Amino acid sequence: MKLFKLLITVILFFNYIKAQDSVKISGYVRDFESHPLDSVVVHLKDRNFKDLYTTYSDKWGYYELKIPVSNYYCMYAIKESDYGNTRLEFWAWNIPAYKNLIISPSYNRLEVYGVNIFEPQVGPYETYMVYFRPMSLTRALLVKGKDLINYNIAPDSLSEKDIDIKMNGKNTQIVNINKVNEYARGKTLYGYLVQFKKSNTENLELKNYDKIEIIVTDPENGDRGMSVSYIKK
Repeated sequence: MKLFKLLITVILFFNYIKAQDSVKISGYVRDFESHPLDSVVVHLKDRNFKDLYTTYSDKWGYYELKIPVSNYYCMYAIKESDYGNTRLEFWAWNIPAYKNLIISPSYNRLEVYGVNIFEPQVGPYETYMVYFRPMSLTRALLVKGKDLINYNIAPDSLSEKDIDIKMNGKNTQIVNINKVNEYARGKTLYGYLVQFKKSNTENLELKNYDKIEIIVTDPENGDRGMSVSYIKK
């Protein structure tokens, strides 16, 4: 009996240790009218864009990934039959999966890609800078069949009313917007560098990281997209 109890204790201990080494990323995939999107594939990727873990959203839009504790380069979500026809993708970046995280994608006809966030090196360190490359499906379809890298499929201009940035769930104030030419594979792409004030909140989801959510609307055609990124404090 003592041996049996010891065996059970050891099994429970190792199951506990294993549980401590894994976390869950979950959320609901919706469009911008809050309708759930089913059968959306969700990939967690490494820096080489290799799929590490994959799941699908159910009829309520819910998805769940159980993964080892680590920092992951990006997460991608799309209903594959929609891609390039009615919608583009959702992306999340620099995912610090050290505890359970909630990431709820919303996406439609605009892709907010290549997100990078940094803190300007000037006191009082009250702002972040975020770079992103917005790509409109409506614009892309106008040049369908051509080499898209030779065409500008980003909005021609964005103002404060076209960009919504939240930090840890709280609205932020945008103080600067610059359109940027980005070199890529011998061509020029177009992105935006946006400076915003940090919201006066503590991160309730992950202690040492700020969660930044970006929603962009193309003012000319209404295409809309979202991205999420984390930055270490």
